[in-house]
Amino acid sequence: MTKHMYYKPPLMRRLVAVDYSTVPDRQSWPRGIYIFTDFERMTQAQREMAAKLWSKLEEQGDKVVLYNHPTRYLERVTLLQKLHEMGINDFNVHRLTDYNGAVRFPAFLRYGNRHNGALTQPAATQAELEDQIALVLLDGHEPQNLIISEFIDVQDTDGIYKKYGVFRIGPHSAPRHMFVGTHWEGKQKWNTLRAEFRAEETAFLKDNPHSEEVFRLFVLANLQYGRIDYAFKNGRIQVWEINDNPQINSSLWRYRKAGWRRAHVSLSAIWAGFSAELERIKPGPDFQLDLSGIDV
Repeated sequence: MTKHMYYKPPLMRRLVAVDYSTVPDRQSWPRGIYIFTDFERMTQAQREMAAKLWSKLEEQGDKVVLYNHPTRYLERVTLLQKLHEMGINDFNVHRLTDYNGAVRFPAFLRYGNRHNGALTQPAATQAELEDQIALVLLDGHEPQNLIISEFIDVQDTDGIYKKYGVFRIGPHSAPRHMFVGTHWEGKQKWNTLRAEFRAEETAFLKDNPHSEEVFRLFVLANLQYGRIDYAFKNGRIQVWEINDNPQINSSLWRYRKAGWRRAHVSLSAIWAGFSAELERIKPGPDFQLDLSGIDV
């Protein structure tokens, strides 16, 4: 987050990262927006500790704005399974530890608590998938964190994949990107610079055409801050994930390569969301919290 705030000094000066392990040592707390993140990397005990901190902050009323309760959100696997159950997603996901062969193929392996993409190519059969599972486990990957994701082909008739990303900042939404390419994972390295796609992404960033639909999905997940990644199949949304600690931009070099035009529209919307939320906070001095009972 700090890299995108670099371009907005008034917000950059207010941004502070707080490690959960340092919470008991803090003597004072500033008024502001408190965003709870990185739940997928936390143990249940750590999430419960963070929930206690949330309750302490909530008692401060209009001194703070709170996003993402540590134990009330739907984590990735639960959310994707819920979306499939509701008929929103045409694909389902399965925890590897729950695997019983009831998977729609093709299907591939990935981590349920990381953002580094697929571990395998989509397997066409159960035998192929089980060979992949064996190899992945032999490589030392953690079975308790692995999921099997059913593959859904969202390429258009020209063989192009499009992946959209939209931020939520409280009641505000800000479109972040439209990745375009020829690879099914839709990572940014596959983006094309063809003029028609640049124009299409510019229109997406300007108009935020899916805002109402994606906002309902954030509400379903009970996340007030994050980024939703999704695509469309036959005109229907297909959600890949909602990331509670999204990367806004990985390097300043990418801003330069984008010529700032692409980034400016999106970042301006993100800044506007944060700025509006800061207006909700009653001005005044820092405050103290009674942190008794909160152990890391």
